[in-house]
Amino acid sequence: MQVLVVRIYSNLRDTEEAKIDMTKIHTLTVGSMNDESFRPFGELWHATDRNSDHRVIYPTLYSHDNQSTVQVIWQPESGHRFTQLERHFGVTQSFVQLSGGVSIVCVAAPTDIDNLHDIPSPADVHAFLIDPAIGYCFRRGTWHSLDRYILDGEGATFLILNSNPNPTQMVNYQTGHGFFSKDLDVDKNPQILKYKNIYNIEFAIEMELK
Repeated sequence: MQVLVVRIYSNLRDTEEAKIDMTKIHTLTVGSMNDESFRPFGELWHATDRNSDHRVIYPTLYSHDNQSTVQVIWQPESGHRFTQLERHFGVTQSFVQLSGGVSIVCVAAPTDIDNLHDIPSPADVHAFLIDPAIGYCFRRGTWHSLDRYILDGEGATFLILNSNPNPTQMVNYQTGHGFFSKDLDVDKNPQILKYKNIYNIEFAIEMELK
């Protein structure tokens, strides 16, 4: 059986005084997006019963504060490394792939939404192979990679359901800093955050076939 494996490498640097470099490696087997495996992070959008003689409409858990927005995102192939995660407070942000190559998204379960310093450890990050035949919807507060990581082709196109305004928290595991924005990409004075014990961490996705 061919199993796609993703490794997430965390390069942790101690204080300059100690001058000690450590590398912590997290090896993840990429999971398929099924209802059970994705439940801690959100829900999947697909027809569970395809009746042959009448149509069936399935409700979703999509919800939003204020105005809902619908946009199209072009995601180019841009490597398989990242340093940032984000989470959204006012929407169950959702994606439906419209075209393009096979891709991966990385996620971590929601942490305390009332504590901006409660962020996932690198070991809490999970990788999923996106099924282009279904949509997926994050729970409010689910942490996720900013991009989707393309495995073949030049890129992929996704439909994204979002909110306006879009309160968002970002954490950069490389710098140890982040921010809380009342409206992502609009708020000119986001709250700057400094995280403890998070510094010089880079996530790298490496594929192997076994």
